[in-house]
Amino acid sequence: MVRNTAKAIIEYDNKVLFIKKKVENIGVYYTLPGGGQESGETMEDTILRECTEELNISTAIKKIICVREYISNNHEYSFLIKQVHAIEFIFLCSFGTEEKLIHLQNDVAQIGFEWIDISMIIEALQQNKEKNGLKFPQTLRDFLFEYYIARSIKPYSIFKFEL
Repeated sequence: MVRNTAKAIIEYDNKVLFIKKKVENIGVYYTLPGGGQESGETMEDTILRECTEELNISTAIKKIICVREYISNNHEYSFLIKQVHAIEFIFLCSFGTEEKLIHLQNDVAQIGFEWIDISMIIEALQQNKEKNGLKFPQTLRDFLFEYYIARSIKPYSIFKFEL
């Protein structure tokens, strides 16, 4: 079964907000906030709910960045969650700076969240290796490289949006 998911890129003060996870045999790695769409819910409602659940913040959607397909069996962490086939909607979001970040509902392996400077992300991506403890799943690495360095997102599906 294919499931729709929504992911958020939340930028503030030249930093990006990531969910921090830790798994045995992998270590600490970072993912974007977000999750699966529930029945009767719009994608916009999904990303707003997920950011509230995972970070206890209200977000505002600025724009949709891209739609891409994810099939877990094709990726390096497939042993964690098998048989996942998702269509990911990735949104650029903002949030009220007066809000305090508190994770309310941990996802699998979630140990917290972290603001990471965009320049550190770019440096790690350009060197194509883990740098300063920054480890991303390969599909997220690819997306971050396309978004922050190439400034052109490859169409993972038939949809592609301008940056």
